Amino acid sequence: MNPFPETQSFVLRSMAEKKFFTPEEANSLVPRLLEIVPAMQQIHARMSREFPDVRQAWKKARENGGSLQGSDYLACVLRFNRYKHELERMGAVLKGVENGLVDFPSLRDGREVYLCWKHPETEIRYWHDLDTGFSGRRPI
Repeated sequence: MNPFPETQSFVLRSMAEKKFFTPEEANSLVPRLLEIVPAMQQIHARMSREFPDVRQAWKKARENGGSLQGSDYLACVLRFNRYKHELERMGAVLKGVENGLVDFPSLRDGREVYLCWKHPETEIRYWHDLDTGFSGRRPI
């Protein structure tokens, strides 16, 4: 008997609400991924390259410091977050911006796995177990 029955029902409810993709469903989203992921990569690179003052502002924030670049940086962060939320609404899981990795939950032989996409692939052709990541990719 489960000493925490509410935990079991939460897990079952979460699994029931989770979107699982077939390879065909995930592949139908690749054209949009080919737009979103490079845009996110550009924003990420820009935030790293063009806003060195922001890192100092984070350190100064404890002392009520600030940054002249703060509003521009915030605009980049908000754009980045819009793309990230779009991926999440699709049901995709962003695994790495710099290397362009996106996973889609799927079921294979009754267990949960990820369908794995890497920019600039034009088709999702690989899957991996939840705990193996990119290095565990196998052909579908």
